[in-house]
Amino acid sequence: MRNSTTIFDDIELFEDENGFMISSKNKLLVLGDLNDSKGFDTVNNIIINNNEIKEDCISHNFQYNEYYLQNSDNVSVLNFANSSLEIDEFNNLKLITNKENSKLDLGQIIIINNELNSKELLELYKIGIKSKEKYFNSKKLPSSIQNFLNLNEFLVIVSKTSHNNLNKDFQWIKQEFISSIQTSFSNFFKKLDLNFGILDHIYSLGFTLDELVDAGMELLVGVEDKKEIRIKLKNQILKSISDINVIALIIAAIRTEEDFMGKTLREINVDDDPAYLYSDEVLGLAIANQIAGTKATFNFKRYDEIKPGILSKLDPMSDDIFAGLIAGAMSKIFDEH
Repeated sequence: MRNSTTIFDDIELFEDENGFMISSKNKLLVLGDLNDSKGFDTVNNIIINNNEIKEDCISHNFQYNEYYLQNSDNVSVLNFANSSLEIDEFNNLKLITNKENSKLDLGQIIIINNELNSKELLELYKIGIKSKEKYFNSKKLPSSIQNFLNLNEFLVIVSKTSHNNLNKDFQWIKQEFISSIQTSFSNFFKKLDLNFGILDHIYSLGFTLDELVDAGMELLVGVEDKKEIRIKLKNQILKSISDINVIALIIAAIRTEEDFMGKTLREINVDDDPAYLYSDEVLGLAIANQIAGTKATFNFKRYDEIKPGILSKLDPMSDDIFAGLIAGAMSKIFDEH
């Protein structure tokens, strides 16, 4: 069954099980990176993943599983998502798994209900690219997510064909265009229920929860049933990183380390893990103390100095905050044992 929506007086959207089509009785000026686009095209129809053959059209093969339409007075934004993300659950925490076939591709078709010339359309196309990049940068996505994000994206800007050289309302159109894109991205992410948690950020550093448990177990002595302790330690780590204060401290360290390692601050060079940098230890101590109190701060010292397992391979901030996490969790389970 075909669904149809009229977005402007002479532009309609059609969707069925085969795909999506934008159709107009009048010619549309189109700029985008669709499969059979010439760059600038003048057509009546734009087809997304639809086998229906239409005269005077351009098409694109994009296997979307969600789409969202955002309307304003003069701008309609169509967001398409092709997502194959899988989520693992650990107690009350979730983790987006980074598998070989994982993907999250987002495509946009932005339709302007005004007559524009090719120069104006090109300017909006550039703004669209920058707005998309700015939005995703503002999301501060875990680095592991970047590996499969927008590897097959597309962007298309559509307007009515211009019979004049210049649109006197173009500055107003630009403002509405930018606002519409930002609003549509935000609403589309809510529709997708796409968000990221503390486990996503931890795993993006290149290690797993089990490796943290391995590091914790290395300094365990005088205990016969290590299997039971291992299970308790893993559960306590998960419980600890559900604490908003522990999350805040870990994220603060991760963000700081990104700036340090990226050398975005001219006053700071941590190539040699300088002795005068002790804020990493302050954060590690704070995490240990938040989880299990004063006893855990002494345990932190052991893990910070010896750096067992994965801790020895981490960067200057990360090794201390996860030493604090392990020390706090280990102290907590023995307090309750």
